[in-house]
Amino acid sequence: MKLAFIGFGEAAQAMALGFRGEKSLETLSAFDIRAQDPAHADPLHRKAEELGVHLAASIGEAAADAPVVLSMVQGSVAVAVAQSVAPALAEGQVYVDLNSVSPDAKRRVAEAIAQGKGECVEGAIMDAVRPKNHKVPILLAGPGAGAVADRLNAAGMNCEAIGHIIGQACSVKMIRSVMMKGVEALILESMAAAETAGVTERILDSVNGTFKGLDWRKLTSHYLKRTHEHGLRRVSEMKESAATIKGMGMEPFMSTAISRTIAQGHARLSAVPYDASAQYPQLLALLVSKEGKDRT
Repeated sequence: MKLAFIGFGEAAQAMALGFRGEKSLETLSAFDIRAQDPAHADPLHRKAEELGVHLAASIGEAAADAPVVLSMVQGSVAVAVAQSVAPALAEGQVYVDLNSVSPDAKRRVAEAIAQGKGECVEGAIMDAVRPKNHKVPILLAGPGAGAVADRLNAAGMNCEAIGHIIGQACSVKMIRSVMMKGVEALILESMAAAETAGVTERILDSVNGTFKGLDWRKLTSHYLKRTHEHGLRRVSEMKESAATIKGMGMEPFMSTAISRTIAQGHARLSAVPYDASAQYPQLLALLVSKEGKDRT
């Protein structure tokens, strides 16, 4: 079996790393528009060579003979990329959109693919790709979701078909994100206020006492680092969550506030380089410092 990636960023590279141990997968190819940029071409080619991935010069070359093509690009270009890929797909090829976008965007992706000969299935990656790599849980939806899940699982992936309607899989992710990123936004606002008031440890002690079994010091460190490292991507996802909620006829008050809160937190934390070993005391100090506030 051959798989093709459209987009060869962090998530696709992590999956490619996992696929190296799968004997059922014959070849991996990828196309990434950044490879046409001299500033990115050499690092991308080196990473592809390291992972055993053929970095193609065109979408058509990457997709050729691949039964399944996985789209993993920035959500803002998901529809445009599908429009570019559609003419390159032959009958029987399946385009799986794994981007974090709203159900409406997924439907427009499917409409774009339908202009060619390929089929479309949409998917939602339900956890951080690393360290699970290609075994990260993925939900799939669309007319051919069951068959695609079987095919990808045979290559070692962890896919579950949940319905035949385009938009069902991403709805699960987008609605879940309101809760998950909502916790992140609550921590950003409440703990920045606690740090400013000089009552950080007392607040953490109190919350730990209320929510038994959860270590809010660890959670605070975890979410602050996620905001620091992946804030822009999380803001984009929350905008798609807001679009999902609005598409249901509801006002996305929380989703909009979460997006703004994470955007502000990321801007402040990115005043210094990301440090995977950083813990909440220094991160909170930066969050409320003049250096951090000057960036917002």
